[in-house]
Amino acid sequence: MKRRIDGLRWACVGIIASLLVFGAASGAGAFAITPHLPVMQDNARGVDRNMERVAQRLYKSALKFYYDRAYWKAARELIILLDYYPSFSDADGVLCHLGESLYSMDMFKSSHKMFRFLVTKFPQSEYVPQGLYGLQRIQYQAENYAESLKIYDALVANYPNTDLMNGIHYFGGMAYFHLHNYDKAIAILSQIGSRSEYYDYGLYTIGLAQLKKKNINQALSALRKVIAQPLYRMEQREVKGQAHLTLGFIYYELAYYNEAISHMRHIGPDHRDYPQALLTRSWASIKMNDFQSAIVTLNELIKKFDATEYGEEAHFLLGQSYLRLEFYDFAIQQYDYIIAQYPEANNVAERVRQVSAGLREQESLLEKLKVRLLVLESKLIDSIYLDGSKQIPKYIQDHSDQLAKSKDQLIEQILSERKTFEEVSQNLEQVRSDIARRESRRHWGAYAEYGKTRALFLKGMPK
Repeated sequence: MKRRIDGLRWACVGIIASLLVFGAASGAGAFAITPHLPVMQDNARGVDRNMERVAQRLYKSALKFYYDRAYWKAARELIILLDYYPSFSDADGVLCHLGESLYSMDMFKSSHKMFRFLVTKFPQSEYVPQGLYGLQRIQYQAENYAESLKIYDALVANYPNTDLMNGIHYFGGMAYFHLHNYDKAIAILSQIGSRSEYYDYGLYTIGLAQLKKKNINQALSALRKVIAQPLYRMEQREVKGQAHLTLGFIYYELAYYNEAISHMRHIGPDHRDYPQALLTRSWASIKMNDFQSAIVTLNELIKKFDATEYGEEAHFLLGQSYLRLEFYDFAIQQYDYIIAQYPEANNVAERVRQVSAGLREQESLLEKLKVRLLVLESKLIDSIYLDGSKQIPKYIQDHSDQLAKSKDQLIEQILSERKTFEEVSQNLEQVRSDIARRESRRHWGAYAEYGKTRALFLKGMPK
């Protein structure tokens, strides 16, 4: 495949070179010898046809990368195509798929430029709805919900029959949800077709919106529909898990503890909220005085997730469960574990201070990474030649290979920087979580001291 693409690239370069040679050889005589003019025009048309054929092959190759979700490779080929042959007959399709490829790599600024150029320069193109849909999603991702909704209204008014309407309704409904207009969100999300990939997510958000409106029965109904949906795509597992988790919380708050446990059991070990599901199951068992079941789930939580934010609470609840079953020594062990984490209040304050200093450093690094990403995307945008004319730029003719290589390096650097950005963002969230956890440990320490005192007292009581 790589050889075939490289061959296409050199074919493009060869055709461009032939254009230049032809122009240099015949330019002076074009006006002096008029009978040769039709021949020149025929030759130019032939070159255009050759360029078109090569461009079509390169475009098909880029589309294959795109549909295989190899967005980096697709973007690279599409950018080369725009540079070499901006008057390509399918230039609107190139812009659309390039915008989608950049969007899929979270390069929203570059993607925005492609979509905007598409809808302004090719207003009659079949790709305009997809371009507007891309702009709608980008504004939504940037939390510019009002702007996103303006594009939503334009799409609904002008392209009501587009195949993209389910996604358009989804992002429109989500924008209203984030603006706390829950009635509008429910009305729009309800228009998503049942066979759409967005249907389950829309239903789940309808359930959340009903919950925000305190319509418990309607919320339960929507969430039950989510978990009742047949599994067609792997992506549905995530939203089904979230629906079970939310139903578990609702039933727990309503004191239907068996129902809460039943839903929490659907959260598997590979789900990110599995520790929270184990903790909720433990609480529900304790509420029903089923301390033995609580001990089982709490021990699993401690064994697998002791280092998480749920560790201290799990140890405390385990101590309470042992206490209620009169296993006082086991209870004291759990309380001692919590107390040993931070024996002195000053120690907690010092550690919080240290972690807070680390938080400030991470925030500073994150801000620098944001600036670097913006600069890199700006360079990429400036390097993409967008022009409706049929003239191939001189700098592309002279430096086509160097330009292609430099864009490859830019995209690679942007992806590398974005990976670093995401890692730093995750570290930042972890630091914030550590601060909250260390602050809360002081309270768990006090609870553990009380629990230990009570266990020692009960242990010394005559049978």
